[in-house]
Amino acid sequence: MNISDAVPHGLGKAQEFHRQYGANAMLPEIQWQAIFPHTALKDVHLQALESIYQAAVPLALQVFDELKFDVFSHPAYHPQGLGLFDKLAQQESKLIAALETESQNLDEVVRHQIWSMLLRGGAVLVFKAWLGKVKSGENQLDMTQFDEISDLLFIKTSPHTLAERLNVDALAEHDHIFLMYGNEVFLDKFNSLETAALFVDLAVYDAAFLSLRDDRVAEYLKAKGYVSQDQIDDLKCALNPLGCPDLISKQDCLA
Repeated sequence: MNISDAVPHGLGKAQEFHRQYGANAMLPEIQWQAIFPHTALKDVHLQALESIYQAAVPLALQVFDELKFDVFSHPAYHPQGLGLFDKLAQQESKLIAALETESQNLDEVVRHQIWSMLLRGGAVLVFKAWLGKVKSGENQLDMTQFDEISDLLFIKTSPHTLAERLNVDALAEHDHIFLMYGNEVFLDKFNSLETAALFVDLAVYDAAFLSLRDDRVAEYLKAKGYVSQDQIDDLKCALNPLGCPDLISKQDCLA
């Protein structure tokens, strides 16, 4: 819904307007392709992003409002707001229920995209898009509080449970999109070790390559028999034949 014409003048008033109306599912229109101009978004991707956006942002805003968590302050995260984690975790089932209901009328491929995005930070992404739009009036992501918002909004439901709820085949051969924003790659983290292993099963990631990126993932994949330490070492040597510094830097693959 495009409500920009009704927004009061002044940055503070505009943000408060969007905060109040967003909690009631009246959200500013976002042009997803404008945010990710270097990614060819198909109709199914746009529908999935919009579905998550319409479901996730109002629920998050309701909790933020209840706990006096100001998403417009910098930084937004304060120690006294730790109750947010529990409150938002309680909303996760509501978010999935809302998407479950809405997705009944969507194509199976779109449902699959919703499933895939949610497992890799889709709710975080759409909230950052809402925040960027409200703060600037432009189609952009707000990057000032990414780590804090990620911790709060990354869903924890297992991939197979989520697949059942959204009525999708977790092993279906559909694409799993990644989104470039500046130098950042979005939808490139997992909500659990189980999801990391599943994306190896889906051949989206190579087990050895993924193990080089994150030690926690490496230990899990080795324990599950996906990869051996020798295979990881062989890949590391292949990438560094002259013993130069690692070409694959360690990073957190898990939310």
